[in-house]
Amino acid sequence: MLSRIPSCSVPELELKFQLGIGAIDALDKVFPPSEAKRSQLRAVYFDTDTHALRDAGFSLRVRGDDGVFTQTLKHRGSGGLFERDEWETGVPGPDLDLDLFAASPAGSVVSQTALEAAFTVSVERRLHIWSHDDVRIQVTVDTGAVSANERLEPVAELELELLAGTPGDLFALARQLLTTAPLTLSFASKAERGYRLAGHDSLIALGFGEAALGPNTSVREAFQTMARDSLTQIAGNGALLRRSRSPAVLHQMRIGLRRFRTALVIFKPILDSAGLRAAREDVRWLAGELAAARDIDVFLENLGPPQEFEERAGRAAFLQAMRLAQTEAHDQVTLALGSRRYDLVLLSLGEWIEAGAWREPDDKARVDFLETPLADFAPEVMDRLHRRCLRASRGFERLDVTARHDLRKQAKVLRYASAFLGNALGTHPKRWRAYMSRLRTMLDHLGVLNDFAVAQDVVRRAIARRSPLVAHAAGLELGRMSYLENQTLMATRKSVKAYRDSRVFWSRQAKDLNYSQP
Repeated sequence: MLSRIPSCSVPELELKFQLGIGAIDALDKVFPPSEAKRSQLRAVYFDTDTHALRDAGFSLRVRGDDGVFTQTLKHRGSGGLFERDEWETGVPGPDLDLDLFAASPAGSVVSQTALEAAFTVSVERRLHIWSHDDVRIQVTVDTGAVSANERLEPVAELELELLAGTPGDLFALARQLLTTAPLTLSFASKAERGYRLAGHDSLIALGFGEAALGPNTSVREAFQTMARDSLTQIAGNGALLRRSRSPAVLHQMRIGLRRFRTALVIFKPILDSAGLRAAREDVRWLAGELAAARDIDVFLENLGPPQEFEERAGRAAFLQAMRLAQTEAHDQVTLALGSRRYDLVLLSLGEWIEAGAWREPDDKARVDFLETPLADFAPEVMDRLHRRCLRASRGFERLDVTARHDLRKQAKVLRYASAFLGNALGTHPKRWRAYMSRLRTMLDHLGVLNDFAVAQDVVRRAIARRSPLVAHAAGLELGRMSYLENQTLMATRKSVKAYRDSRVFWSRQAKDLNYSQP
């Protein structure tokens, strides 16, 4: 039994996977059930009625295993994707004892009287120890359910926890298992699933929060933070999309992909070339699988009032054709997210972030560069990205659709970089607000123009080989959009000019770090 008052937290390095159809049978061949240590676990999670612990990044439970009870506090802080701080202590029974955690951060978040049972997790656990040479990995298969408010959600998970060896050893076993069973990397703990079932988040799309970075944060840590957060956003929304088709969730998944791409642009100088190429290819493939569905979602959001379509047979048929195209596009998303390639993409990106070759460069100069403070790195990056946008927006009135789209992409990178690096840039608050406001306004207008440009291709694909009546209705809708496009174009010219006249919010960097242009 551990000390009743933990003196420190114990970080655990683990990979978690959701099990697909047939995964348990496949895993049984690798880890025979007869050789497993079996147990029936029942864990009750506690929180306030407003889920204050959850909002602070904690989960608190008392778990029973054959009459032995353990109280555990977990916290996902600034560690890796696959690390959590954990305080674990034996307790005499199923009741919660907050006195045990006086030395932990949870004590300042809640009071004992405010806590109540939030949800329950009941699983059958099969535990194996996999070993090879000096490597030891704990392999856990959990099957059961999460229950909250008389609602149930099944649990079927595999966890790999590193006991001895390197992170690379852990990922190597994961890759081996991925060839034998349908496994999807997951960053959602049972606690997070329980909170969703209890109504904390429901099926709300997962966005991203503000990163805790400062001027002294190293370039190494900054890249990992941005890449980790982006991958978590991608995987979390991917899991939601497999459960329920939602345009909002799809949109947030694409934002996660764009943020990951931005991280690759910002931190290109420190990344190994092979890993960078592979990451770009993975992100490009996944973004391509989501593109058609997102384009149709946006088109339908921009349609005229529904009653206008119900009044005319041609327009009603046109709307029906678009809905059918939307269903087919989301079918393609479902296939992609259920594919082995998707599972491998998530695992590969996670492995590269946590154990990639970029973390241990060969030459000392690159090693030193990894430890460069953001205060020295960020201003030059922002200068370069800002200059890119200025070049791309020059002579906006003469830009064609392709050039406007390129400007939009450059502006998105700048926007995500500004949000991520802002705290490390010695920001002038008023100038930051003015700059970001003008950048967002320009992006909003460019986004609308892009929607109009994409709409023509979307409509052509959806109404192919359909009746003249449907084609006529489609033409009317495109005509309406063309009128709106001309109005938006005038507003965009003004917002581009306003952006170009903006004063940057960061201090210019006199020191040349001598790295290649991102």
